[in-house]
Amino acid sequence: MIFRTFCFPAALLIVAAAALGCAAAAVTDEPSPGHTVTVFAAASLADSLPAVADAFEAENPGVDVVFNFAGSQTLRTQLEHGASADVFASANWEHMASVKQAELLGNTPEYFAANRLVVATPADSTAVQTLEDLARPGVSVAVASKEAPAGAYTLNALDLMAESPDFPDDFAVAVLANVVTNETNVRAVAQKVVLGEVDAGLIYETDAAASQYAGSFRLIEIPLQFNPAAQYPIASLTTAVHPEVAEAFIAFIQSDAGQAILRDHGFAPPTNVACPCGRAITDVGLVVTPRL
Repeated sequence: MIFRTFCFPAALLIVAAAALGCAAAAVTDEPSPGHTVTVFAAASLADSLPAVADAFEAENPGVDVVFNFAGSQTLRTQLEHGASADVFASANWEHMASVKQAELLGNTPEYFAANRLVVATPADSTAVQTLEDLARPGVSVAVASKEAPAGAYTLNALDLMAESPDFPDDFAVAVLANVVTNETNVRAVAQKVVLGEVDAGLIYETDAAASQYAGSFRLIEIPLQFNPAAQYPIASLTTAVHPEVAEAFIAFIQSDAGQAILRDHGFAPPTNVACPCGRAITDVGLVVTPRL
């Protein structure tokens, strides 16, 4: 059974998991019924991780995976203020690094997926047809807040475009002048576009491909040279009552079966690149070795 929750307040679920042995992708001992793995996960994972959890639960009867989905910055704040969980899956390194600095990580974070930004417009709108149109006066744009990973990736992409001879020097400034809303997570940006409240929004490719948005968007790709991959780290937490169960779920996500499900939802495999803020991974004190 999977509970899907969004933007929980600080009073959150307390983890209770069975004392189980685990192999690379499954808990090997027969678990007792009713035990849970509580996962705090970035909002952009709200479709894919429940599907992974369904497969994990099928291999581990009696283990339930419970989710709290929100912006990574919101989840980080909840954890730093005492919320309990087994696993944290962030959409960027900054918030994982903060949780590490708070001494809340139970193991070394590892990449498990990658994503990229895309410009989405309402399917029936012609107000924005090119990237250059984002800077045109009068256009309304929605982005995630700069504290949210999607917002940080957006600012990075705009800066890269502004530095290119393909775009005006003031491109980033002009686009940001058209921003009419800064949302707490990328799914909220997508919703603004779906409702036609803005002419365009910058969201993840996986959000654009989500089944609930089928037919809702017209998409404008951002060239790869301006669109560094969004890297997703995952780790168990010190608040995990039974960390071996949490780590079994993480291992399942990284297994062939878990990765196939993520691919089905539009995610790419993780890659070894610098984090989007321009710092190398070692600069934030994290060492990540994908199990792929």
